[in-house]
Amino acid sequence: MGRPRKDSGEKGAEERMIDAFWCQISFMSFQEITATSIVRQAGCNRATFYYYFDSIEDLAEKAVDAAVPTGIADLAERFLSQSDVVFHLNKEQKLAVERICLLTGPNGSGRLIERFKRALMEAWAGKFELDLRQEDVRAVASFMASGIVGLLGEQAGKPCDEHFDRCLQIISEVFSSSAIEFAHNKSKIGSE
Repeated sequence: MGRPRKDSGEKGAEERMIDAFWCQISFMSFQEITATSIVRQAGCNRATFYYYFDSIEDLAEKAVDAAVPTGIADLAERFLSQSDVVFHLNKEQKLAVERICLLTGPNGSGRLIERFKRALMEAWAGKFELDLRQEDVRAVASFMASGIVGLLGEQAGKPCDEHFDRCLQIISEVFSSSAIEFAHNKSKIGSE
């Protein structure tokens, strides 16, 4: 498949390879995915693969980074701080969460899960201007990120439907207020 014109509306090779990665991790383990399997599905060649990516790990990391919803910290705070509000993800957020569920499920990789956990911790700490070098802040952030990873891993391969929304709502009602209160208190202490 040749390079599509920029105004053609067709996906470029890099995007097709990232899509192929998500497709393949839905039915095979990360260790089974190869550059050959990616380019075969994406309709390009190995040279194109190595033009965009250094390795399968590099492709996976870029796919993970692209899947993390923009504004995840704002999204999480809105969800966690408003337990009386019914929470729904929009179509783009659902796709991103479903992809992250694949990553944290049985076909994922420990290294990529740790990258996602670190991104969650940094987003949460950044949102509240917290210092992850502080032991208590790091412990709470790690606990929260691990819980999110566990929940998403159980959701792997399933749609983010009303059942998933209800699970998120229950978690929000049980855990969120104390986590948000901790973050606000630590943020106030740090600014004094």
